[in-house]
Amino acid sequence: MSAFPSENTIQQDQLIDIGYYIHLIKKRWFSISLFTMLCTVISVLVALSITPTYRATATLLIESQQAKAISIEEVVGIDSRANEYYLTQFEILKSNQVAQRVIKKLHLDQVAEFNPSVIEPKHPSYTGQINGWLHSNTVFGSLFSSKELEPVDIEKKNEAINLRVLKRFKSKLTISPIRKTQLVKISFDSQDPQLAVDVANAVGYAFIENNLESKLIATDRANSWLNERLDDLKQNLRSSEQSLLEFLQQQKLIDDSGIVALTSNELENLTNRIAEATDRRTKTQALYNELKNSADTDIASLSANALISNHPQIRDIRLAESEAEKEVSQHSKRYGPKHDKMIQANARLASIQHRANSLVFKLINGVEKELSSAKEQEQLLKKELTSKKQEFQSLSVVKSEYDALKREVESNAKLYDMFLARQKETSATSDFSAANARFSDHALFPEAPYKPNRKLIVTFTLIASLVFAALLIVVIDAFNNTVVSARDFENKLGLLPTGTIPLVKAREYRRSPIDASLFNNSKFAAFQESVDSIRTSILLSMPKAERKYLAISSSVPGEGKTTTAINLAQSFASIEKVLLIDCDLRKPSVGLRFGFPKSLPGLTNILVMNTSSNDCIKPIEGTNLDLLSAGMLVANPQELLSSKPFENLLYELSKEYDRIIFDTPPILPVKDAFIIGKFTKGILLVLKANSTSKSVYKHTMSLFTKHKISIDGVVINQVTQQKNGRHTYSEYSQYTNEKQTA
Repeated sequence: MSAFPSENTIQQDQLIDIGYYIHLIKKRWFSISLFTMLCTVISVLVALSITPTYRATATLLIESQQAKAISIEEVVGIDSRANEYYLTQFEILKSNQVAQRVIKKLHLDQVAEFNPSVIEPKHPSYTGQINGWLHSNTVFGSLFSSKELEPVDIEKKNEAINLRVLKRFKSKLTISPIRKTQLVKISFDSQDPQLAVDVANAVGYAFIENNLESKLIATDRANSWLNERLDDLKQNLRSSEQSLLEFLQQQKLIDDSGIVALTSNELENLTNRIAEATDRRTKTQALYNELKNSADTDIASLSANALISNHPQIRDIRLAESEAEKEVSQHSKRYGPKHDKMIQANARLASIQHRANSLVFKLINGVEKELSSAKEQEQLLKKELTSKKQEFQSLSVVKSEYDALKREVESNAKLYDMFLARQKETSATSDFSAANARFSDHALFPEAPYKPNRKLIVTFTLIASLVFAALLIVVIDAFNNTVVSARDFENKLGLLPTGTIPLVKAREYRRSPIDASLFNNSKFAAFQESVDSIRTSILLSMPKAERKYLAISSSVPGEGKTTTAINLAQSFASIEKVLLIDCDLRKPSVGLRFGFPKSLPGLTNILVMNTSSNDCIKPIEGTNLDLLSAGMLVANPQELLSSKPFENLLYELSKEYDRIIFDTPPILPVKDAFIIGKFTKGILLVLKANSTSKSVYKHTMSLFTKHKISIDGVVINQVTQQKNGRHTYSEYSQYTNEKQTA
C-alpha cells in the first residue's frame, strides 16, 4: 500500500464515498418512497381540511408634526421628533385598548370566528335533556341546589369570553411598519373577506380616535390640576409676602440696604490698625530682647546687630565713635602718646564710648516702655474688633432671615406666574386637537385567500419528506463509523486491506489474551489460514531481498497488534529464520505470550547493561523462530530506540536472520512506533473490527504522512465470520480473493 495518497486518490475516495451513499439510498428506495408517499397523502388531507383565510391590508401615515394652536405640547403630548415616537405609535396600534374599541364597534364578540360559543346546537343534546330533567324533578332538584352546582357568575363568564375574543383578535392582527418611512401597514386575517376589510380599516380609525380622546382627556386633567394648583400657589405667595412685611416692621427696616455696610468699613479699619500695631509690637519686642541680652556688650558689637544698628541714636553714636577713632589714628601717626592733641583725641574717644554705654541702658528702658505701649494698644484694638464682629454677626442673622423671606416671595411669585400662563393656554386650547395619523390607503376586498397555499404545502411536504428519509438513512449509516469487514473497509475508505484475522471465540481466551499456542492448534485452522494469507500478501508486496524488517503497530491499545505480530512471526518461521523483537518497552507482553517470565532479560538489558545478545535471545523449540523480549522497564524508551547502539544491534542481527519482526507500541498514545518505522521503512497497521472508527484511522494516516513513513498494509483483526461451515467453497474463495487483491 502507498503511504502517501495523492490528490487524485483523495478525490477518487470522495467520489467512492458519494457513490456508496447513492447506492445506499437506492438500496432503501422502496422505504424512502413509501415514507414520502405517506407524508404527501397526509399533507394533502391536511391542506384540504384547512379553512381558507383572507387578508386585508390598510396603510396608515403617522404624522411627525401635528398642528398646534399654541405651544402646549409639554402638557398633553410627547416629543414627536424622537425616534422612539414611531415605535410607541406602533405599540399603541397593537394595544388592547385599540383592539377592544374595534371589537365593541363591530360586535366581534357575536361572531363565531372569534367566539365559538355563539353557535347554538340545533337540537339539545341528551346530556342537556337529562340535566334539565334532574333540575326540574322535585326529588333530585334539591341535590343540585348545593354550592358546587350553582350557575357560574355571569360577570366572570363574560370577562373570560371577552379575554378569549381579544386573544383571537390580536392573533389575527399584524402591524408591520415600512422601513425608513412614516407608513405602517395594518393587516387582518379572517375567514370572511369583508370582515377582514372592515377590521383593517376600523383599527386605523380606532387608533386615530383613541389618540384624540387621550389628548382631550389629558388636556382636561391638566386644566383641572392647574386650577387646583393656582389656588394653592396664590395662597403661598400671599403668606410669604405677609411674613416679609412683618419681619421688616419688627426690625424697623425699610429694606436690606445699609445692613451690611453699617459695620463692614469699621471691621476693615480695625483689621488694618491691628496689623500695624502687631507689626510695631513685634519690632519693638525684637529690639528690646536684643538690647537686654547685649547690655554688657560694647557699642561695636551692638552695631553689628541689624535690629540695633538701625536705631537712630545708635547710628549717631556709632558715627561719632568712628570719627573719634579716625582722629586718634591720624594723630598717632604725627604725635606721640603724651602730646596734647593726642591726649585730647583719646579723651574725646573715651567720652564717646562712655556715652555709648550709657545710651544702651537708656535704650533698654525706652524700648521697654515703648513695648508696653505697643502691647496695650494691640490688646485694645483686638477687643474692639471682637465687639464689632459680634455686632456684625447679629446683623448677618437679620440679613439671612431677610434674604430667605425675600427668596421665598420671589420663587412663589415666579411659580404662580408660570402656572397662571399655562392655565390660560390650556383653557384656550382645550377644545382643539389635531389627528396624529391619516389613511394613505384603505383596505380593499381580497380576491383570493391569503392562506393556505395548498400547492406549496404539498410540494414542500413531498420534497422535505424525501430529503428527510434519505438523510435519515445516511445518518444511520454514518453513525456506524467503525470498520466491520474487508468490504466495509473498502467502501468507507476506498482502500483494500492486506487481510483479515477472524474473531476467536474459544472459551479459554475470553478472559486472557491469545498466546503463541493458538497458531499450531488444529481447532483454529481458519485462524492459521488467515495469518498465512496475510504472510503471502506481505511477501508479494515486500520481497525478502528488499527488506528484512517488518514493524507491526495499531492506532490505539487493544486492537490485537501483539497477537498479529506473534502469529505472523510463527507463520514466517515456517519458511525462513525469523527473530521477533518486543519493542513495546512500556507495556511488554510478547514474552508472556510464549510462557517466559517477566524477569527474562531482553532488549533493554542489551542496550543499557551491555548484556550479550546470546543471553537475551531465546529460541522457540521446534521452530525457526527466536524471541528477543523487551527486558527490564526503563524510563527513557524513546531515547533507547533512537540510539546508535540499537541501530548497530539491528545491523548485527540482520546478518543472522532472514526476517526481523517488531512488536511496537500503539501510534496515537506514543510515538515509539515511528522511531522503529524509520529503521524498517514502513509499518503494518492493525485495525480492530467493530471498534476502530474511520476518524481514528484517518488521524493515524495523517500522522504517517507527517512523519513520512510508509504503510506496509492494513490488517483487520477480530472479524466476525459467516457461519457457512468449517471448510466450504465460499470460505476458500474468500481467502483466495483476498490474496489476489493484496
